[in-house]
Amino acid sequence: MHCLYSVMIRVDDAIYMVGSGKHGAQLSHATDCNVFVLDGGGGEYALIDAGGGVEPERIVANIQRIGIKPEQIRYLLLTHAHGDHAAGAAYFHRQYGMQVAASAEAAPWIENADREKVSLNAAIRAGVYPADYEYAPCPVTRYLAEHDEVVIGDTVLRVLDTPGHARGHIGFLIERDGRKLLFGGDSVFAGGKVVIQNIWDCSIQDYAATVAKMQQLRIDSLYPGHGIFLAEEAWKHIDQAHGYFERLEIPPNL
Repeated sequence: MHCLYSVMIRVDDAIYMVGSGKHGAQLSHATDCNVFVLDGGGGEYALIDAGGGVEPERIVANIQRIGIKPEQIRYLLLTHAHGDHAAGAAYFHRQYGMQVAASAEAAPWIENADREKVSLNAAIRAGVYPADYEYAPCPVTRYLAEHDEVVIGDTVLRVLDTPGHARGHIGFLIERDGRKLLFGGDSVFAGGKVVIQNIWDCSIQDYAATVAKMQQLRIDSLYPGHGIFLAEEAWKHIDQAHGYFERLEIPPNL
């Protein structure tokens, strides 16, 4: 067990990064994606993505460092069902009663821990996860679709369908003070990078359409599933990825 040294990063007003693995800031276990806490106001909080489920106590310690008790976090919003983003959901639901929300397509895969549908077996064969990696089934309280709104306190998050990296992939958009902030999961990353993998649910055509949709939104701040977050002018990085697809090329992989 890793020493539970706690650290978190405040990335915006009321948004904190409390988990990040080997492809990011390494705040928690190597298998974790970037995990964020949103303070929605009015005493309501949400966790955005759950990490890989290995040593989730490290994420808990980082949450506590903010001054928030995990029991206060009512909602867990998942961008997609891959292990590094969703395998930790069962722990947070079981330990703290968090209500899990995911896309209507991905929700049954999470509930059943469908190793084929979440591309876990392929990832284990490729050495991404160890052979004994666990992905526990987790109930999903809310099935989400494009344009749905999730209200956390005084904050409204709008759901965007963003397939490409994965089937059933969604993003969560906040508009406030004339700015657009997006929890983007594994859609687009700093430098206009993407994550295209040889798995059943990854589609280049869907990816191109998602990036085109994001490019039209002119996103100000992007909180991606891996790597560094973008506090300002995230649209410039999205433009880069869009340019590759428009030229019938593939953006660089993260």
